[in-house]
Amino acid sequence: MILAACAALVIVGLGLFAFRTFGEQGAIVPPMRAAYRMPGQAWRRGTLRFTGDRLTLKGPGGLSAGPWIRGNLDLGVASGVGEDDGRAIGRQGLIAVPVSYGTSAFELALDEQHYTALRAWVEAVPPGWNTYVA
Repeated sequence: MILAACAALVIVGLGLFAFRTFGEQGAIVPPMRAAYRMPGQAWRRGTLRFTGDRLTLKGPGGLSAGPWIRGNLDLGVASGVGEDDGRAIGRQGLIAVPVSYGTSAFELALDEQHYTALRAWVEAVPPGWNTYVA
């Protein structure tokens, strides 16, 4: 009986360890493909990932932009990515959304379902963030 309880605790502990380790690397919750650019720069492809309160973007070679805190992100009006930009990114049918974070600004290009998920995530800020904003 005691041996079974110890074995169960070890298995649960290993499961939690594996989830924490591999989940952070994207093995359990895969990041979304996206493209981004800073004002006046060319598009760069990367992967976008949002967690409980942060948005991170990893570019080629693992270079990162962010992390940005969810409550401080402001998504602008989305529009379709133009044909020339689509060729530069290497994918068509993406949605471009301007993002401001404090004094900095950048633009993201995402698939429609990823844009919808990002918009819902940003708008679902927990209570306490910008509580006086109407």
